[in-house]
Amino acid sequence: MSSMLMKHSRPASVIYRADKGGSKSIRTAPKAAKASKPAKAAPAAKAAPAPKTSLSILRAVEELQLLSQVEKLGLLSKAEKAGFTLSKIEESGLLSSAEKSGVLSLIADKNTPGLLSGAGVAAIGAAVALVLAVPDDTTASLVGQGLGGALFAGVGFAALTGGSILDKFQKL
Repeated sequence: MSSMLMKHSRPASVIYRADKGGSKSIRTAPKAAKASKPAKAAPAAKAAPAPKTSLSILRAVEELQLLSQVEKLGLLSKAEKAGFTLSKIEESGLLSSAEKSGVLSLIADKNTPGLLSGAGVAAIGAAVALVLAVPDDTTASLVGQGLGGALFAGVGFAALTGGSILDKFQKL
């Protein structure tokens, strides 16, 4: 005979089970909770944001693989050929000028990526407008269209790319 559960007129928290040999074993079941006012949950404590450190910048450089990209593109060699060496940058006072002019705070501003992207879209729009507005009558106007369009488009794509990279840096 298979074991079966039998409930007797006992408290709801006790369940009797009859075994094959007819013996009874007692197992307690959880009592049903009385209906009462629901307990208020304690408000979740907000975790303080971790302070931004120079390590987050290094993590961003690593995650975006910027050093690999600089290496693949040969940017340092190209900059050196163009006359931009670290010693010349030091001599020119470019780094202290960047600090004094507020460029670093502009980079840290959360609105800057959106502004850069907006400027990029506007510059690309200006390139299209220039090509459409300037007549194709003479060789000079065609050259002007090409150079102006290329200039505006280049600035636009650079601004879009810069905004995207800056946005990724700020999220890290």
